Amino acid sequence: MKEKIINILKWIFSSFIWLGVLLLIIDFVTKQVVVANKDAILASGGIDIIPGFLGINYVINHNFVFGISTFDPTVNRVLFCVVALSIVVVMLIVMITKWGKINKFYRACLMMIIAGAIGNVIDRIFYTPEFLGEANGVVDWIDFYGIWKFNFNIADSSVVVAAIMLIIYMIVHDVKEAIEKKKNEPKVEVDNTKVLSKTEQEKNKYLDQKQDE
Repeated sequence: MKEKIINILKWIFSSFIWLGVLLLIIDFVTKQVVVANKDAILASGGIDIIPGFLGINYVINHNFVFGISTFDPTVNRVLFCVVALSIVVVMLIVMITKWGKINKFYRACLMMIIAGAIGNVIDRIFYTPEFLGEANGVVDWIDFYGIWKFNFNIADSSVVVAAIMLIIYMIVHDVKEAIEKKKNEPKVEVDNTKVLSKTEQEKNKYLDQKQDE
């Protein structure tokens, strides 16, 4: 029994389910804190964390990423949930079917993307007008002043960071493979023997005959 529990814990650790759950909890708690204090945050015009660089603000995002919108909040809500849940399903299928072929780094990145997608779906489903006092949307609160015009949250950050990590990892991996392939390529011996013209061949033949005499 003890060994079985240890094996389950090892699987949970290597699958990075714990990371996904941790990110979901952090995302949920931070949003709850921001929503509970939204009036104070709005009244103060935002809370500085790093003056002139990073702060906390309260924004409800009714659109997709980067402000993309269908101009209908209900359609936005449904489409967002469908797209996000589709991403979750695809990521889970990849993890299950390719389990033995993907390393821990890939698993961690995939779990971060899954957690981010689920975190924002929770907003779309449960952050209703009755709860927020306004239309459904995603609670965004992380604000980089003047550097990035869109506010975001832990779920967004999780997806973006995981995507960047995957891109960098794949580039580094491809470069390493190319270098290794070049090292292992068989060396081609170049024949530096000069090809003589017919005149030169006849001349050399004549000189050889002279030497024999």
